[in-house]
Amino acid sequence: AQANELGLTIVGVPEELGGAVEQRSAVTSVLMSEALAHGDMGIAVACLAPAAVSTALSLWGDADQQATYLPEFVGEHPPAAALAILEPRTLFNPFELDTRAREASGGGYVLSGAKALVPRAADGEVFIVAARLEDRGPALFIVESRTAGISVEPDPGMGIRAAATGRLILEDVKLPAGALLTGETDPYRECVHLARLAWCALATGTGQAVLDYVIPYVNEREAFGEPIANRQAVAFTVADMAIELDAMRLATYRAASRVDQSLSCSREVALARRLCGEHATRIGSDGVQLLGGHGYVKEHPVERWYRDLRAASILEGTLLV
Repeated sequence: AQANELGLTIVGVPEELGGAVEQRSAVTSVLMSEALAHGDMGIAVACLAPAAVSTALSLWGDADQQATYLPEFVGEHPPAAALAILEPRTLFNPFELDTRAREASGGGYVLSGAKALVPRAADGEVFIVAARLEDRGPALFIVESRTAGISVEPDPGMGIRAAATGRLILEDVKLPAGALLTGETDPYRECVHLARLAWCALATGTGQAVLDYVIPYVNEREAFGEPIANRQAVAFTVADMAIELDAMRLATYRAASRVDQSLSCSREVALARRLCGEHATRIGSDGVQLLGGHGYVKEHPVERWYRDLRAASILEGTLLV
């Protein structure tokens, strides 16, 4: 309810479509995602998941699709919704999808496959589902949860547990021709880029939470008659965490800025993704290590942050900036 009051689902929707902004801004979405993840990444994912769907509709939906679905997202009670790209298999490549879509003989499409770690899947009303369309490659489809052939199974993860992730099963799901998001350029590739930036923003926010928690701890925790921060090994580790965090943040901001300027951003997104995925995990691990035994127990939040930060290098889709 508080997320709805903040208007999270309308930040990516232009004013002429009932949203809150004159012009959509990836940088604004990055800042918002980072701030939410500083509190809790799982809750941030749950709150931002519907915004990914409203943003996708704003960017790549046609007039009919926007008229059908966007009024609900800009209303007082937006529906539970999510972007489903990730699939339950090892070495997942978002451009090599196992979920298939084929054109039906009487018009429309038929989808079959499975999507993993979909936030609030059990409550979802509308999904944007990625599937490989025969002869055309990966594409995005609007799928309503009440459509025949859809089922949801529990799919709990190592982290982001507050997102209540589930597995979306699609068995010969029949969709109308108007379910395909077309866009003017390459909607799917652009979607993957924006989703990866969203995870970079979340990793930066949670990484900052780790650093903010660790600094007072190492200054107050004493061993052998002095704060452990006086030990070079501890001080250097904290300094490295701060340096890595700044690099993650700046790489993410640069990529988001290029998105807002309609410039090529493939290289910048790839760099931010690699940097955030690698260093977020390290920051989480260092946070646990600096607290010693305290870092392993649930009395302190660093063990949860470590588990959440692993998602940044693994998950695909789910959110958009």
